[in-house]
Amino acid sequence: MAFEKTGPVDIVGFVSCGGCPGKRAVARAQLMVDRGAEVIFLASCISRGNPIGFPCPHFEMIKNAIIKKIGPDITLIDWTH
Repeated sequence: MAFEKTGPVDIVGFVSCGGCPGKRAVARAQLMVDRGAEVIFLASCISRGNPIGFPCPHFEMIKNAIIKKIGPDITLIDWTH
């Protein structure tokens, strides 16, 4: 699904948002960029609530803060499945 856009990849990190309300999401995204990430994916559980049907109420704020921190050269995709 969302990963089809990137083609073959090397995964450089996989982390959680850091708990409600994503207190560590921005720092963790920056750490992945520092380790070579060119694309950051935010899992659908955050944006769409899949599979439990309850999206994060802080999703837009977290997403915007990550974009501001990592800059325009890193792609952010806000869903996975």
